Amino acid sequence: MRFSINTLGCKVNLCESDEISRILLGKGFQQVDNKSGMPHISIINTCTVTAESDRKVRQMIRKIKKANSQAKLVVTGCYVKDHTDFLRDIGADLIIGNEGKKDIPGVADSILDLVRDDLDKKNFKEICGSKDELHSRPIVKIQDGCEQNCSYCIIPRVRGSYCSTPESTILKSIDSLSRKGYGEVVLTGINIGKYGADMDGSKGLPGLLDKIFTSTGIARIRISSIEINEIDGKLLDVIRKYQERTAPHLHIPLQSGSDKVLEKMGRPYSAGFFREAIKRIRGRLSGITFTTDIMVGFPGEDEADFEKTLTLVREIGFSKLHVFKYSPRPKTRAYDFDDKVMPDEKTRRSAILRECGDKMRQAFLNNNTGLILDVAVERQDCGNEIALGTSGNYIKVYFKKSSRQKNIKGSIIKLRTEKRYLQGLLGKETG
Repeated sequence: MRFSINTLGCKVNLCESDEISRILLGKGFQQVDNKSGMPHISIINTCTVTAESDRKVRQMIRKIKKANSQAKLVVTGCYVKDHTDFLRDIGADLIIGNEGKKDIPGVADSILDLVRDDLDKKNFKEICGSKDELHSRPIVKIQDGCEQNCSYCIIPRVRGSYCSTPESTILKSIDSLSRKGYGEVVLTGINIGKYGADMDGSKGLPGLLDKIFTSTGIARIRISSIEINEIDGKLLDVIRKYQERTAPHLHIPLQSGSDKVLEKMGRPYSAGFFREAIKRIRGRLSGITFTTDIMVGFPGEDEADFEKTLTLVREIGFSKLHVFKYSPRPKTRAYDFDDKVMPDEKTRRSAILRECGDKMRQAFLNNNTGLILDVAVERQDCGNEIALGTSGNYIKVYFKKSSRQKNIKGSIIKLRTEKRYLQGLLGKETG
């Protein structure tokens, strides 16, 4: 019995999709792609963070239905909550909201029930292949839910309140991955800086990190997106203590450099706070790099507000920008805000910021040419005997795999970068 799984959106969704896949593979299912594998079950894990996300979900569903109308269609994730009528009308066989997805084994059981009759009829005994983890930099979900209630964001509605993964579960997962030879693990969540907020006696994210480093042999931990106001002295102390085992990169959403816009967004910081916090982090952690999210065209954002954002972005010098146009979401406070920014103006501001981000990225890559970087190997088959990995400071590094190496996927190796290559750098193994 073949299945496919398609994931849209954040690393939390990717992690959840991986868990579903592992369980189904363990049950003897075979994972294939939609295009060539003709799956019996097509699973779509959805996102609804923007109107564009919704459009991509609908487009994917229609494409999959057209390509393989006989497959059972399973839809889960954030899009489900407000679009069950559409999903029923288009013929989804199983609809699972995020509440149901908190019990991943239960999700897998529901999928199995969906095809139980077919399995019985075929006396299904196919054994899955040796595929184990689905990412060479495995993602471990430590937390779910958000209570920030930013005025533009639908996520608290579709993800619910804070829900932290038990520390023992996280440690067991990371220890297992380390023993299997994986060098880097990415910690993810909807609001990971709030890890432990729902658990009595928890020492939060700093306490969890300290436990991970003292209780497991994992070579490197990467912290995914975290809010600037959640990076306190205790967290910096732990990262600094274990700096050799922490990826020197943080993704911290800025959204805007205007205090007026930040206040309307409901963001819990000012531009000045963000600026000073970045200075403080850089003062504590040598070699740290930052990427960020910027939203343009939020209601009421005028040219002066946009210029403040541009100025702050240039001042901080991010290594990469993710630029988004504001997308009005029904059932959010911002949906009814006046002073809408015209689409053409959103496009213009987006283009300016993207150009700024591209220049900063090129400078960052140039500054990392000729250095020795610790790279987590992700692919060994990029063509022409070229492999690919991600450095600690979040650069894609391509390199020619040595003939003596067999399977280095997931491991961390040292590469000396030589020149620009595609969207990253070309490197060479040291020693």
